[in-house]
Amino acid sequence: MSTYTTTVFPRPAEGDCAEYYFRYINLVPEVDILTLLHTQRDWFGDWIESLTEDQLLHRYEPGKWSLAEMIGHVLDTERVFAYRMMAVSRNEKKSLPGFEQDDYVRDSDFNTVSAEDLANEWKAIRLSTVYLARNMNAEMASRMGTANDVAVKALSFPYIMAGHVIHHYRVAQEKYLLTS
Repeated sequence: MSTYTTTVFPRPAEGDCAEYYFRYINLVPEVDILTLLHTQRDWFGDWIESLTEDQLLHRYEPGKWSLAEMIGHVLDTERVFAYRMMAVSRNEKKSLPGFEQDDYVRDSDFNTVSAEDLANEWKAIRLSTVYLARNMNAEMASRMGTANDVAVKALSFPYIMAGHVIHHYRVAQEKYLLTS
């Protein structure tokens, strides 16, 4: 694991992004965000790879996503947020579109993807995110843009992405993989 000792990503403050993103940001511990993104790549990927087919196909309630679909949602969201981070950091002036997560999952086929492939896809996507963030300078990180009709600073995205993974890992533990 690499440790990144300098970071241009201070913790987002009020006004750096929409208030609803703080449900994810507030889950992120007080650690270097680039190091956390990198370590999440490994532990979340290893966790995905450890899942059985039965676990992946489990739905904790009728009409809810399967665990594979929830993981697929994390993959899709990582890509969307990484693109938004790149566009905002490059001073994009156009408003970036939102996305309908339920439509994306419905129109996917995550239930036929193996745990190994989901894990490898996750690791590849997150590694790309790490390099994108790692190579941003302070000016790029501080740029504001608009995504899903709300103002957002580029430096917010690494925290949002890290918190999004923590959130869904907790959901998986609490609702999909109940052990007693």
